[in-house]
Amino acid sequence: MRLLCAVLMLAIGYLCYDIYVGRNGYVQYEQIAAQLKQAQARSTLLEQRNLAVQDELNDLKQGNAAIEELARSELGLIKEGETFYRVIGTQ
Repeated sequence: MRLLCAVLMLAIGYLCYDIYVGRNGYVQYEQIAAQLKQAQARSTLLEQRNLAVQDELNDLKQGNAAIEELARSELGLIKEGETFYRVIGTQ
């Protein structure tokens, strides 16, 4: 009877260990869940970036106003006859 109890306790102990640490166990599940959360966050960030690039492309395809705005803001270009003023803030 003691031998049977000992064998059953060992079997229960092994099964508990296997459920927690073994293949497809709780520890591995938590690791995979964390990786999935990171991948979803990165995917959301990339989707937002893609939408911003797509919007900018659509603006550039539609007319010269967007191209002019981009040239002014990114390259600092001015039109002929315009005067450029640079405002320097005090510290």
